[in-house]
Formats: sequence, C-alpha cells, structure tokens
Amino acid sequence: MRLPDPPIGERNIVGSSHGWLVTADGRSELLLLNPVTGEQVALPPVATVEQVNPVFNQAGELERETEEPHDHAVDELRDALYLKVVLSCDPSQGDCIAMMIHNPYRQLSFARVGDNKWALGHLLGAFYAMSLLGGIHRYTIEGSCATLDVIFKDTSPFIAHNTYISRTSSGEVLQIWRLTSCSRGELHDLETTGIEIYKVDFDKQEIVDMHTLGDDALFMGHNYTCCISTKDYPMLLPNHVYFTDDEEYWLYDGKDKRRDVGIYCLEDKHANDVVSPQHWLNWPIPVWITPCFTKIHR
Repeated sequence: MRLPDPPIGERNIVGSSHGWLVTADGRSELLLLNPVTGEQVALPPVATVEQVNPVFNQAGELERETEEPHDHAVDELRDALYLKVVLSCDPSQGDCIAMMIHNPYRQLSFARVGDNKWALGHLLGAFYAMSLLGGIHRYTIEGSCATLDVIFKDTSPFIAHNTYISRTSSGEVLQIWRLTSCSRGELHDLETTGIEIYKVDFDKQEIVDMHTLGDDALFMGHNYTCCISTKDYPMLLPNHVYFTDDEEYWLYDGKDKRRDVGIYCLEDKHANDVVSPQHWLNWPIPVWITPCFTKIHR
C-alpha cells in the first residue's frame, strides 16, 4: 500500500472512519486520507475552531496559536487540541459531516467536508456519544440549529475515560468499558486487562451485562467502534475484541513507546498482544480501518 506525500509518518492520526484516516499535519491542519486510493481532502482550517486564536509574527506569518487557556506553537497545537474526529459517512458519497472532539474540556465542533470553517450551522444529521459517566447523548444538527438530547442516563458512579458505544450486526446498542493497568510499573506503559460489554436497554434506562458477542467481532481504539459479523468475514475470530491504543494522555507522548494492541477473548477473558518489537513501527499510532475503494468524484 503506497501512501502519498508528504509522509504519513510526520502526521498525527486523530481518527478513522469508513475507510478514511483523519490526520493532523505539521501545521496542525486536518486532512482526510484514504490509504487505499491515496486521495486527500482538507477539513476546515484549525484557526476557524472557535476556541483557537491565531498569532502572527512581524512578517505576517503564522507563528503560534492560542487554544484557551494555553499558547502552543503551530506544530504542537495538534497534540493538545485534537482528541478524536469521526465522520458521518464515506466522503466519496457526498454530504459527509465531521464531528471533532477537542480540548478544552472535550468540546464538540462540526463541519461538512468542503466547508471553510468549523461551525454548527447549515448541517443535517445526528451523532451519538457517551459521556464520562456512561450516559448517551444524541446531537441532532438541522439547518442552523443544533440540539442535544440525553437519550440514556448516566450509569457509572465514577468517571471513565475508556468507554465506547457501538451497534452489533443485528442492531443492538452496546456500551463497552475498557480496563487498563500499568502492569509493567511504567506510567506510560498501559495495557488492557479487561473488557466489559453491556447491552443498552433504553426503555428501562439500564445496561445489561453481555457475556458474548455471538458471531460478531468488535473493533475499537482510536477509530470509530464497530461490530463485524464473522459469518461475512470468516478470517475474524467470533466473540473477540480487536483493540488498539486509545489513552488520550499518552497517544502522542513518545513515538517509541510500547503500543497497547491486542485481541481479547470474551470467553476466557484473556488478551493476546499484537505488538511489534521494533520501535520504529509504533508510529503513526495504530488504528483499524475498513478499506474503501471508492474515489471521490470532483
């Protein structure tokens, strides 16, 4: 697979949806990249994010940017600002909306692919996200209005960072809770020690423990979370979770750190590592992609 220039190794990966990677270049600008076709599409400039203020030098060149309440050099802003970007659909289908989760305080910004700024107006669609306490929020964007509906109450007595939401191949909504520990004694050396999966009962406003995914395989990490039927893809392991790094505080802190990549069996509650012993293979950060072979019609 030949990746386009400039080298992908110089970028941060901040998301993966519908076969496209969301990358941040050396000037903290976001670009969509299809690693199969090599196509790239720019998202709106980072300076149009409401919480970002550009600062220019005497020559009129962009020198640094302010992400309240901090100042960052242009090449460092991406590490502090972006948490994750999710796409509503394959950009080649048209009318694709990007939802960006970013600092400060895990705020949300939206933009349609092709727009010139991040905003909440003139979009149409809905995104679903989990709160840090296990609640599920629906963000509906229509015309110039954006509304938030809490469709599932908070269920956790404590704040949890590594939680995910997905649907099974049969349409059931899941909450996934990821347990990690510093088993090797190093703060940055986290590894996944357990994965708990719950079915969401919207009528009773409660979660029900699920001991099996049946024939589904679950993919999660710094990409959008999805279930895939192993009946359609028999090379995958049923009732297993394929996971990659998703610890926001350490994702970009050290390109030679060990990566938490593995396959977790829900039946025997055991994870097998899938990591390379070569540090130079640990960057860019690992993400799962579902290849997309459709090109954008310009």
